[in-house]
Amino acid sequence: MRKSKFKVILSNQENKELDVEYELHDSILAEKWIKKIKHLKRVAINPIESQIVDVSNLQSIYNEFCEFANLQPIDIKNFNQDKLNQLHKIYEDQHEVLSKRKNNDILYKFHHSIHHNEGIKASKDKLVVGWGVYEGPLTEQFNCYSYYAHQIEQNNIYLPWSELGKKPFTYYTDKEPNNQKRVNELCKPHTTFRAKFFISFKDITPSHFTPDFSKWFDQYKQAWFEAHNINEYTEIHEYSAPLLAHTYNKQDLTDFKFIGIEI
Repeated sequence: MRKSKFKVILSNQENKELDVEYELHDSILAEKWIKKIKHLKRVAINPIESQIVDVSNLQSIYNEFCEFANLQPIDIKNFNQDKLNQLHKIYEDQHEVLSKRKNNDILYKFHHSIHHNEGIKASKDKLVVGWGVYEGPLTEQFNCYSYYAHQIEQNNIYLPWSELGKKPFTYYTDKEPNNQKRVNELCKPHTTFRAKFFISFKDITPSHFTPDFSKWFDQYKQAWFEAHNINEYTEIHEYSAPLLAHTYNKQDLTDFKFIGIEI
């Protein structure tokens, strides 16, 4: 594959622009990704998927979601993890129908709000860029999990995990049901390939799985592998991401925002 170079334009808090030069990683996944981006480079990014919108007020967002979905709200005052798991199941059950309706941003805002209130805040260690529903037909199913980097390096571009579900370690820590059917249903390997990316602000070396999680996962993983046609799931798949492009620019990009991309 020929080397492909492009620029990501960012701006700091003083609105001074910075061009960061990138070179596309030599992989089929990266090549497919850049083709998607070429179609979207002049399309406005989605503020929900790009973690720009405030999603902290779950009660208000949930009420708006129920109004949109024509559902009777359940009581979520003083919610705990069990209640958040219940809300996630409601989101899953409604996704197929509501994702086909127009002006459905509240569906995705509700999903992000659930995870925000689980403690998965809008990340301070990376800049996320996504087009969400504006992506249209560019979402596809593809084996992304075979392309995971052994670690994440500062300022490089990576593909985020973008599934309607949870990663196995998150499933475990969220105390989701201990049964094979639900593990197979909600735990997802990375097979949804979206025109989305993130720039990491720092180096990240994947943590080791805890002994308690490994013991728990051993009960379910073989059947889960077979259900999703995969052969392994490691710390890399939980904590790293597929590399899309690298840069030699290692300056601190914390608090920069995305302006555009030149290809």
